[in-house]
Amino acid sequence: MKAIIIGATGLTGEKILKQLIEHPGVDEVRTFQRVDSAYNHPKLKVFKTDLIDIDSIKEQITGDVLFNAMGTIIKKAGSKKEQQRVDRDIPIAFAKVASQNGVKLMLNVSSIGASMTGGFYLKTKAQMEEGTSSAMNGRVIHFRPSILLGKRRESDFRMAEKISSIVMKIVSPLLIGSLSKYRGMDTDILAKAMVNTSLSRENFQKIFYYNDIVKISNPG
Repeated sequence: MKAIIIGATGLTGEKILKQLIEHPGVDEVRTFQRVDSAYNHPKLKVFKTDLIDIDSIKEQITGDVLFNAMGTIIKKAGSKKEQQRVDRDIPIAFAKVASQNGVKLMLNVSSIGASMTGGFYLKTKAQMEEGTSSAMNGRVIHFRPSILLGKRRESDFRMAEKISSIVMKIVSPLLIGSLSKYRGMDTDILAKAMVNTSLSRENFQKIFYYNDIVKISNPG
């Protein structure tokens, strides 16, 4: 399998990248990012780009599966418009080109509560889901985790997220039944579930929540 990743330098994206390059069923991984990669591997092809002029790199957006791990916060983005560009517009633009280039499946890191009637962030994620699904003719799977748990790079440290993660680790065991989908999501588990899904023959549009993700990450 040949994989494409956008958002490979982020918390979840980096985990996806690591698992893909180490998986024997993956022949090539292409990442599109603004900075140099922390990884050096024969399977890995890094395309440095500002992710603004997608048409200029469209010939390189080829493979079997597109992973979208794009995501930012307003504080880092600088404005709501820029956050929408990162979280929504870039994934949709890649989906359009990927579909045209014959990519068979797209997997999105979305968010619990994504909804067209939600607040700014949740609506942006819902618009991303709808836009990528349309561009890929329905060949998309959306992963909707709650708070992501994992250690970010110092350059991408988020205090509010750190505090929320600490609280979530305490609260998660109490979230049972229908509330289990709100448990904090370990990014190693999320990445493994996404990679396993990409290699499965059951590639169909679906929304995966916490329990689904945990089960897929360890199918045995």
